[in-house]
Amino acid sequence: MEFIKNLTYLDIERFVLDLGYEKFRAKQIWFAIYRNRVNSFEEIQTLPKSLRKELSNNFYINSIVSNRLEKASDGTIKFLFKFKNGSAAESVFIPWDKGLKERKTLCVSSQIGCALACSFCATGKLGLKRNLTPSEIIDQIFECEKIIGTRLTNIVFMGMGEPLQNFRTLVQVLNVLTDEDCKLFSRKNITVSTSGIVPKIYDLAKIERPVKLAISLHSTDEELRKKLMPIAKKWNLKEIREAAINYYRTTKLPITYEYILFDGLNDSEIDAKRLAKFARAVPSKVNIIPFHRIDFVELDDFQKQLKPSSFEKIIQFKNVLKSEGVRAFIRSSSGYEINGACGQLAFANYKQFVQCE
Repeated sequence: MEFIKNLTYLDIERFVLDLGYEKFRAKQIWFAIYRNRVNSFEEIQTLPKSLRKELSNNFYINSIVSNRLEKASDGTIKFLFKFKNGSAAESVFIPWDKGLKERKTLCVSSQIGCALACSFCATGKLGLKRNLTPSEIIDQIFECEKIIGTRLTNIVFMGMGEPLQNFRTLVQVLNVLTDEDCKLFSRKNITVSTSGIVPKIYDLAKIERPVKLAISLHSTDEELRKKLMPIAKKWNLKEIREAAINYYRTTKLPITYEYILFDGLNDSEIDAKRLAKFARAVPSKVNIIPFHRIDFVELDDFQKQLKPSSFEKIIQFKNVLKSEGVRAFIRSSSGYEINGACGQLAFANYKQFVQCE
């Protein structure tokens, strides 16, 4: 049995045509799954009973069988979703309310574990277990909405894994989320974050409905960046800058640069001015991220030296960027108390992971 959300619209269309049904039945199925969020094919009363039976015999609708969650005092919720094959992934719901502007964001995972082994990220300590399927990514969103009782406004691919290393699945999911008939999300409310897989940044710019791009930069010094992010040994800062320029020129969407501040490593005035020069190449903003310690996983000697910059240093860094003409924002530490903040997703409670049921 396959999960129906792993199929594209054309796949569903082929399925109904091969069975001898009319082509428009595919749209009825598509709408039922993504607009009406049915839990069983029997709920799709517009379909002939015989087709509902064929669908039930061939497909599952939901890939998530259970969830566990932890709530932080700031309203952040970390989910541990268990899939039908027994594996699991973490997602984080982040509420944000500033008067008239309210956001409900889900940070989704695209892989179980990660192969990139960034020094500041706990997920890399797991190694890459496998890519998530389209169904497993979409169901993180649907299950979160079911639990919180309302629709999400924003999706960020900043959970476990490197989205651009699961590229084909990512594009399939983006096609669903931005489908103009289903109207799940505006493409401008979806952000894909990458550590800098340069060829795939060029490919992402070419998709039918491109979304926002965030690039994890964290240093404008090549040697330090290589220590922080081993992927930097493959693609240097010049290549990343050129890919970012191309992405903006192709999509007309501003770039976001993510920058974690480490005490005494990348938080000086000189660092801020170098970053500003890098970011000014195209319309962009910088998200300054406080470092969240990952002491709950085994650390190497370099990781043990990483310390968060002081609040005063963070403010100074932001002010330098602003004076250099770059929009800069300090990312909140949402979910820190539940190990749900940036870089902390790694099944901190291993027992919870293996016993999730």
